[in-house]
Amino acid sequence: MKNKVSDVRDHLVAMLEALGDETAPAEKMALTIERAKATSQVANTYIAAVKIELDAIELFDEVGRTTVAVDPPPRTPALPGAR
Repeated sequence: MKNKVSDVRDHLVAMLEALGDETAPAEKMALTIERAKATSQVANTYIAAVKIELDAIELFDEVGRTTVAVDPPPRTPALPGAR
């Protein structure tokens, strides 16, 4: 995988094709179903993360920012005794 939404789409389509294989033995189909469930959960998480990134870009566009930091800035250590 190359970490692109199109790659996620390709994996999902491949999983649909595997689920539609009427010639697959029952044991293989049971494993395919379990893999499809796991793939769906991972894909949903990935897509939700991408949506958050796109929402952030859209928000920054609305307020006139031109750059978006995908990674948060490093945290500055708190001073001793500070709360």
